[in-house]
Amino acid sequence: MTRHAARPMTVLGSVSEADFLRRYWQREPLLVRGALQHSADLVDGDELAGLACEDAVDARLVIHDAARDAWQCEDGPFDAQRFATLPARGWTLLVQAVDQHLPEIAALLERFAFLPRWRLDDVMVSYASDGGGVGPHFDHYDVFLIQARGARRWQIGQRCDAHSALRDHPRLKLLADFTPAVEHELHAGDMLYLPPGIAHQGTAMGDDCITCSVGFRAPAHAELLQGAAAQLAEKLPEDARYRDTAPAIDADPYCINDAALQSLRAVWDALAPERIDAALAHAFGCQLTEPRHPERIGEHSESTPEIAARRLGGRGSLRLVHDPASRFAYAPCGERALLFVDGEAYHTSAELARGVCHARIALRELRDEHDRAVLLELLAQGSLSVRGR
Repeated sequence: MTRHAARPMTVLGSVSEADFLRRYWQREPLLVRGALQHSADLVDGDELAGLACEDAVDARLVIHDAARDAWQCEDGPFDAQRFATLPARGWTLLVQAVDQHLPEIAALLERFAFLPRWRLDDVMVSYASDGGGVGPHFDHYDVFLIQARGARRWQIGQRCDAHSALRDHPRLKLLADFTPAVEHELHAGDMLYLPPGIAHQGTAMGDDCITCSVGFRAPAHAELLQGAAAQLAEKLPEDARYRDTAPAIDADPYCINDAALQSLRAVWDALAPERIDAALAHAFGCQLTEPRHPERIGEHSESTPEIAARRLGGRGSLRLVHDPASRFAYAPCGERALLFVDGEAYHTSAELARGVCHARIALRELRDEHDRAVLLELLAQGSLSVRGR
C-alpha cells in the first residue's frame, strides 16, 4: 500500500480539527490569534507588485475615494509606474493564485490538510495602503483570511444570500446595506475564518498591510447538474427518442399535456441509480479540478517524460511533483477509481488514483498497462513530473 506523509501543523491554534468541523466549518466565523508564525516571510509588497506586472497574472487595483464614497477597479497587468501614481491612502492591490508563483505561499496550503484538498481553490494576496479595502461584501465560498504583515480591521455583519441588495457598481459586488455586529483587529500571524454568506469588510490600519485569502471552491448546483445531465445524455443511443402514447395525443393539437411530460419523465426514472451516481461523480470531479490557468501547466516541470518512463521500470517508489497550476482528486468506483486531473476524468486502479493524488506511487503497484499509459500522459502534459533523477 502506498504510504502518505503525516499531516503538518494546522492553522487552528488551540481549536481541534474535530471541533472546528463540528462548530465552525460552514457555520460560524472563527478568530485564531497567532495562527501562523513567521507570516512576514511569506511575501512582501515588492514581490506582489512584480507579479501584478506580469501578463499571465490576474491582478486588480481597487481604489476608494472616501470623501465621495466612490469605488474604482482596474485590471492588470500593470506598468510599474502605475504604483508611483497611486493616492497616499485608500487603495488595494489584489493578486490571484499567488500559490502558483511563490513556493512559500504554496506551502501554506498544506496547513489546511484537515479539509478536502479538492475544495481548495487558490491563495489571493492583497497589499493595502492605510484605509484600503474592497468594501462591504459577502462570498459564496469559505475563506481563511491570514494577516501576513501589518494590521487590518475586520467588521463582520449580517448573513446574506442571492436576494441581498447590492450597490450599483459595474465591477464590485458591494452590499447596499452593511450592519457590522463584530469587529476584530488582526495583526501579523492572526487568522479569521468566514463561512459562506457572511457580510464582512476589511480595512487596512496603516501601510504595508498584506493579507492572504485562502479560498475554497463551491460549484453551483446548476453547473453540477448541467454537467451530470450532459454526461448521461452522451451515453444515450441516437435512436432513443420520444414516442407518443395514446393519452399524450391531446384534443388540442397545440397542448403538451401531462401524459406527454410523464412519458419523458419515464426516461429519467428508467436510469439506473449507479448511472446517475457515476454522472454526478464525473461532473463533480471534472468541475472541481478545472484549472484556473491551464496555460501554465508544465511551466515548472522538473523532469521529462523520457526520464519518467525509464524510472517506471525501477524498484521502490516513484516520487511525483504536482504542477502548481494543476488540480487533482479521485472518487472510488467499485474496485477501481475515477482519477480527476485538470478537468479530465481517467478510469484507473484505486492504487494509481491515490498515488497520483498523494504524489507517491509504489512501483510494484504499477502493473496495469492502462495505468502506466495514464501516468505517462499526465507526465507528458506537465500535470506531473518526477522528483529527482
